[in-house]
Amino acid sequence: MTVQQLPSLVNRVALVAAPLLFALSALAIPALKSGDTAQLELIASHPTGWYLFTVFSLVGSAALIPASVGLMQATREAAPSTSIVGAGLLAVGGFVALADSATQLVYWQMGSQADRPQMTALLNRYENAPGANVIFMIGALALVVGAILLAVALVRAHAAPVWASVCVPVGMILNIGSFMGSSKVLLIVSSLVLLAGFGSVARRGERVVRRPAAAASVQ
Repeated sequence: MTVQQLPSLVNRVALVAAPLLFALSALAIPALKSGDTAQLELIASHPTGWYLFTVFSLVGSAALIPASVGLMQATREAAPSTSIVGAGLLAVGGFVALADSATQLVYWQMGSQADRPQMTALLNRYENAPGANVIFMIGALALVVGAILLAVALVRAHAAPVWASVCVPVGMILNIGSFMGSSKVLLIVSSLVLLAGFGSVARRGERVVRRPAAAASVQ
């Protein structure tokens, strides 16, 4: 391996690491809870589990950024516009997910405070603040649209089987749905689906990145 190949290796490792870290985040806590009171009670009962959940989510979200570059590298010759826009949107979504994960450290401390009614009220105000919600909605939309575009690019570039390409947006949608529905099981399933899609690209490695485009003008 040369120094020039190292960035590509990092991107391929990120493709596997991101969904694995999301799965570990789900395994770190006994459940996901909806409702501010129930969520703080969960954190208070399992502070270490919540901390690990946050750390795994944080690092997994960060790994989405180089993973998006890896997907772009695998598809840019055959579908340059689609891959670049898709990877850019996925990276934007990754940055927003990273910020969202970081806020869970604040939740972690809120769960240990004695004044539970005040902490619940504060959590409610934050989660219902339009200024915060619009950022996370944009991030979720960027993740989904970016994943769909990259799936199209993967199919056009023959960089992954069709089923694996479809797993990329499906896994991303299920991931977002797991948090909306407070489902630990769905979070694990979404991580495995995403791993199937990302892993298929990572396994092909340099063979995919260097694949000559059959029709470079197709975008």
